[in-house]
Formats: sequence, structure tokens, C-alpha cells
Amino acid sequence: MATAVTMPRLGLAMAEGTVVEWHARPGETVVRGRVLLTVQSEKAEVEVEAPASGVLAAVYVEAGSTVPVGALLGAITDPGEPFDATAFAAAFVPAVAPPAAPAAAAPAAPSAAAASRAQPVAPAARALARRLGVDLARVAGTGPGGRVTVEDVERAAHDTEAGLEFALTGTGPAVVLVNGWGVDARVWQPQVDALCDAFTVITYEHRGIGGSRPLGGNRLTIADLAQDAHALLAPLGRAPAIVVGASLGAAVALELALRHPAAVRALGLLSPPFLADARLRTVLASWPDAPEARVRALLPWLLGREFLAHDGRREAAARAWRSMAARTPVETLRAHADALGTWLQSRAGTVLPIEVPTTIAVGDDDVLTPPDHARALAAALAHARLEIVPGAGHALTLERPAAVAALVRELAR
Repeated sequence: MATAVTMPRLGLAMAEGTVVEWHARPGETVVRGRVLLTVQSEKAEVEVEAPASGVLAAVYVEAGSTVPVGALLGAITDPGEPFDATAFAAAFVPAVAPPAAPAAAAPAAPSAAAASRAQPVAPAARALARRLGVDLARVAGTGPGGRVTVEDVERAAHDTEAGLEFALTGTGPAVVLVNGWGVDARVWQPQVDALCDAFTVITYEHRGIGGSRPLGGNRLTIADLAQDAHALLAPLGRAPAIVVGASLGAAVALELALRHPAAVRALGLLSPPFLADARLRTVLASWPDAPEARVRALLPWLLGREFLAHDGRREAAARAWRSMAARTPVETLRAHADALGTWLQSRAGTVLPIEVPTTIAVGDDDVLTPPDHARALAAALAHARLEIVPGAGHALTLERPAAVAALVRELAR
């Protein structure tokens, strides 16, 4: 009797997953308990074991496709067993219940001000306020009877001196993750998951992206973005922090350390731009405006050949960037690109008086900011350690998520 291979649930809230790679082809023998395929949820890639021994008789979902939890992915039969793939699929009934609603967090003890006015707070809003570090006593409720809603908490979280959309996850020493060009904070999700057990991980959106404040009328600079980061850290009481920036975010992290040295405990610089070469300037100036065309045009610049060779991983990356592109207006991309170009003209190749421990990581297959940039930056810093990652391209957070998390833990030590 044939055994169905289905999309597993990798977390209580998981609703769908992506097939990254099959490790066997139809007609090949598989063994129960051995890896049959790799799937990806919103948070991680997981190797899925074969549920039975026999022959992989059919594959219904190819690499790169996203399907709901419980969907039929393939079928395993006994050797020589008659099998009708079409009839098996037609008779298949998913046996997975929909994701359970998350349990409401236990209410936090109300502050004196909140208690005095007996302000009603939705349980989900209370849990979100605790995660974002929002004082509910200062939040005006807009729900029925003055009830504080999730939207009220989100609005209060954005109402900082910096005016940035941000999130705090976990407990412990602060780690600030600074986004690169053209992405939002979701790009750091693997690192947030890996580090929140030992650190308070702070992610945020640059101005002009998502719920952060608009660009404004003045010409944007990297110094402006660094000031935004400082204006976010100071009210939260999280300085000094380990600051990790990727690509454009590395330039922001460097500028933050130069202008506010007391706010930075250590630096992690991933794929940092530091030489004003013609290739980088051309890419920043010539990308297509249309989101889909932009994603496809940038993939070869952002990913190493090793990652691009895996259809499932490549298409999963394209979907992620497509989603992030929807939150990043074209005018923001243009302003951020101009800011980076101007910064490189003033900082490229110069000695940077930064005294904190710094780790620089770059992929040896990074064609956008190749290892020459990282070597020049390491020479410009007094306390820098350089790591060149074999087989990786520009997008280290995606291509080598575990290595990036290990870099942060090493900086903390």
C-alpha cells in the first residue's frame, strides 16, 4: 500500500512550506528515517525523513513550489507494487488540522498609572507591548470602551524619537541588526531565531520602509541613518550594543560607531562596501524600477553560484525579496543608493578611528562587494578580524545563517 509524503508542520503557526530540494528521484529506493527532501518554513530549512521504506513512486510538488501544510508531496510504494499516481492523488485527503491560534500571553502586572485608570487592554496587545518594550500606561486605546488594541501598540512603538518600526525579541545583551539595501527586517529572521535565547535582538526598518517614518525632503545620508539607529537605541536603554550590519547596513554600523562610540560594544560587518568601484556604482544606479524585474536582475549579484545552483533555494530567496520589495518604495531605494554612493566617496579607503572589536565577513564569491572591499576595510580598522566565507555570495544572512549567528556569539565573548 502506498504511503503519502506530505508537507510537515514545522511550528504551531506554520500554514505553508516550500519544497527546497528532493534528495531522491522517482523510481529510486528510499529508506525510512533517511532524509528524503528539504523543506522551508517562514523561519528555517528542515530536512524531512522518508516516512516509509520502498520506492519513491511519484513526486507531486517540485522544488521551488510552496504548498499548504499537509499537502501531498509524493508517494512511496513497495518494490513492484502496482501504482496509479493520478488515482492516488485524487483519493488523497489531507489529515492535518489548521494551525492552532496562539495562546494569549499571561497579563503583565499593570503599572501604577495604568491601574489608576483601569484601562482595558487586549491580551494580544499586552503581549506585543511586552515584546516591543512599549509602556502601556502611555498608550491611548482606540478600541471599544477605550480598549488598547494591537494597532495602538504598533502605533506607539513607531512613535519613538527615530520614528522607526522596530521589534525586540529575547532577553540578554542587546544585538542590533541593521538592514542592507532593498530589504526589510525579515531578512534577519534566521538570526533572530538563533540568537533570542541569549540576546535581546533588535531589528528595525530604515526610514522610508514599512512602518518607519518617510524619507523627508532633505537629501538622505548614511549619517542620517546612523543617527536614526542611535535615536532608537538611546530611549530603549540598550546601549552599548553589539551592532551587526549587512551591505548598506555595514556602512550605517560603521558610521554609528564613528559618531556615537559609546553606543557600540562590538561590530559585525557583513559584505561591507568600502571601495567606490565602478561595478558597485553601476549596480546601484541601474536596477529596474519594477519589483519583479528588480528581483530577477539582482539575484546574480546577491547570491553566490553555489546557492544559485539550487532551484528551490533560489526561488525561495526570490519570493522573500519579492515580498520585501513590496514594502520598499522606489524612491526609498534610490535615496538609499545615493546615500551609500556619497558615503563611499568620503570614507572609501580612509582610516576609521574605531576602537571596538570588529569582525568582517565576506563571501569569496561576492561580486557586488568582493573580498577586496573587506580587506581594505580590515586595514582601515585597528581591531578587525576578517573572515572569508568559501562558496558564499553577497547575501550572507540568507546563504550562511548559522555562520552569521556564530559570528555574533563570538563577538559577545
